[in-house]
Amino acid sequence: MSSQRSGTLRPAHPDAFFAGGIRFVGPDSQLVVTEIHDKGELVLPTGGLIAGDPTGLTFPQDFTAFTQTVPAGRYPLRLSVVRFSDDPDHVRVCAAVLVVQDVPTVHWEQALLPGQDLSELGDGEFFGFGVDGGMGCLFDASLLDHFATVLDYREDGPGWIGLLCGDGPEPLVAGTQTVTLIGPVGEPALTAFESGFGDGAYPVWFGRDDNGRITAVVVDFLVLDEVERLEPSGS
Repeated sequence: MSSQRSGTLRPAHPDAFFAGGIRFVGPDSQLVVTEIHDKGELVLPTGGLIAGDPTGLTFPQDFTAFTQTVPAGRYPLRLSVVRFSDDPDHVRVCAAVLVVQDVPTVHWEQALLPGQDLSELGDGEFFGFGVDGGMGCLFDASLLDHFATVLDYREDGPGWIGLLCGDGPEPLVAGTQTVTLIGPVGEPALTAFESGFGDGAYPVWFGRDDNGRITAVVVDFLVLDEVERLEPSGS
């Protein structure tokens, strides 16, 4: 998977993962402004993490935990989105951000699966997960089999279409709207969110502080990869 940028891929504007009110102009001269939306918490029983397209969880063999882990615990989940100034109802999800420590991030590294080697990547390339259902999700790796069962087609439950899409005229997962599924002991354990501009391949980042401790896990939908940052209003 590749981006148009040269060199080792890094987040394009990582401060936008955490801060609202940052203005950008896109390649079509569209003005957008970042917003941060709190989406509750996720409980991680082990700290092993899986990111992927939740509509594919009926095939759990296609999902693998990252080699990086975080301490088991309960963490805030936030969405970084951009809102289009010329169409205020139009928002796109830039990233889903799991806040592990509320301290500055000084270093970003790609999330890796077992056997992946960053030295094998060319300019702008990255390891990422595929999306073909218009959404991504994040959850603890120990719950893979649980959610594969919950989201499967079955006679005694709605499966992923009912849980993630619903049966009404508007989708359940869209823009700033997310769906959080409950784990086996009643905890918020999987959150599904819209994937930026739709289907594709997307990287995940682990942020670290100046002591090497993980500060955040970011599912990056590359919405800000080709935009230019503008000076703050009034500056």
